[in-house]
Amino acid sequence: MSSSRRCWSLASLLLLLGGNLGVLVEIHQDLINSTVGQSVLLPVSYRFSGAPRFPVSIVWMFTNSTDTLITCTVLNCSLGANGAPNGCSAKCFPGHRYRGRAELFPENGSLLLRDLQLGDSGVYGVTFRPSHQTWHVTLTVHEPRSTPEHAGTMKQDHIHYYVIGICSSVSLLLLFLLFCYIRHRG
Repeated sequence: MSSSRRCWSLASLLLLLGGNLGVLVEIHQDLINSTVGQSVLLPVSYRFSGAPRFPVSIVWMFTNSTDTLITCTVLNCSLGANGAPNGCSAKCFPGHRYRGRAELFPENGSLLLRDLQLGDSGVYGVTFRPSHQTWHVTLTVHEPRSTPEHAGTMKQDHIHYYVIGICSSVSLLLLFLLFCYIRHRG
C-alpha cells in the first residue's frame, strides 16, 4: 500500500473509531528529487469530511531546522465534489528565510519551492489544524549534471574545431608552397 493511500486509510479509520479529524489529507508523492536552481512542487490535497470549520491553518515546516517555511490561514472556501475546497480566501505568511521562494496554494495545501539550493534537501512536514497531525515529504536536491545529449553536443563542437584547424593548416601549407613556387620561378 502506498504512503498516500495510508494517509486516507488512517483518516478513515480514525473517523470510524469515533474521532473527528474534519480535514482529510493526502500526500501525492512522499519522495521527490529535484535539481539546484529549479522549482519543485510538494503535492498535497485535502478535503473536508463534514461541514468545514474555518479558519483552517496550514503550516509547512522544514524538519532540519526550527524555521517555519510558510503559514497559511484559510478563511473561507466553497466546496466542490467530495468536500474538496476551491475558491479559497486565505492569508499566507512565508518565513523570513523562504520569503520569495515559498508559495502555498490554499485550495490544496501544496507547497511550491523556487530556486532550490542543496541545503533544501530534507524532510518537510505539513500540518492542517485543527487536526494537528503532520504529514511528511522528503525532498532531495542534486547538483545539475551534464546530460548525455549535452556531452554529445560538446563532442560535435570539438570535431568542428578539429576540422577548422585542419582546413586552416592545409590552406596555410598551400599558400606557403605557392609562395615558394613563385619565389623559385622568379
